[in-house]
Amino acid sequence: MLLKALKSNQPFYIILIPLIAIGLWFKSFMNPESFPFYPGENAMLLYQPIEFLLGKNAVASNLIALVFIILLAFLILKLNVQYAFIPARTFLPSFLFVLITSGMHELHSMHPVYPAALFLILTIDRIFNTYDKEVIHSNAFDAGIFLALGSLFYLNLVFFFPLIWAGFIILKPNVNWREYVLSTLGFILPWTAATAYYLVSDRSDELLQLLTSNFTIHQTFLRSNLPVQIYIGFLVLLIVFGSFFLLSHFDGKKISSRRYFKVFFWVFLISDILVVAIPTVSQEIILILAIPVTFLISNYLLYMKRSFWGEVFVYLLSAGVIFLQFI
Repeated sequence: MLLKALKSNQPFYIILIPLIAIGLWFKSFMNPESFPFYPGENAMLLYQPIEFLLGKNAVASNLIALVFIILLAFLILKLNVQYAFIPARTFLPSFLFVLITSGMHELHSMHPVYPAALFLILTIDRIFNTYDKEVIHSNAFDAGIFLALGSLFYLNLVFFFPLIWAGFIILKPNVNWREYVLSTLGFILPWTAATAYYLVSDRSDELLQLLTSNFTIHQTFLRSNLPVQIYIGFLVLLIVFGSFFLLSHFDGKKISSRRYFKVFFWVFLISDILVVAIPTVSQEIILILAIPVTFLISNYLLYMKRSFWGEVFVYLLSAGVIFLQFI
């Protein structure tokens, strides 16, 4: 059975996970296409060099995106190994992350959200690292820096700044005022440098246009896209099941695990708010949503009493992702 095999912690999964990702993306390499950016979406300061190097090369765009998917999958695995909020040693979170994100065919090409998601995971790591620590000055500053750098690839990552303060409050109830100042300072510094660059190079109009377009252009990706709507609906169903399961077993988890899941809830909540509030947010947000959702669904599939339904859910999700590649 697929789920039973994925629950294991065999070393060969280090090779198998990239092979699964390559298999799910194979059709994209047969017919490579670049992501259909709205004006300015690919023009953030730190993403411009990547866009310049890739040019019109759709194959290179697909390849770099695939490398990011595999890297993010293993960073997600590292988070669980380091902080053990899911006690089982398993490659299931990595597999689910690859599976969930591979469902969006257009995200099989490079997008600013890929490096942004990497910096978001680094931010989460610095937040998690504050648990049971007396002094977290460096964590606060690093978290602000990482999040700001990510937002200079993908602008909407700026709205995750409350995650830093909320994470500190959840994991370290007695937060010193210096942590608030240092995290804010860390976040402001990269943006100050970026703004200065735009001003010195006489490109302030470009920056203003980038900020304006993020709130005025409306994405319509999900409209009249029934297969993707069904796919997202199935993911929502798994999220609901996983949430009820987590809440019913919440008191039985370690204090640290409960707090880590609360931080993940903030990632999920902010992502959902952005979908509703920011008109430019579209399918790319699933890459960020997949970070907390991966752990939520993994926890559900690993510890549910009737493993038969877990197998059914994994097979259905896998079949749905494969089916979407051929539409």
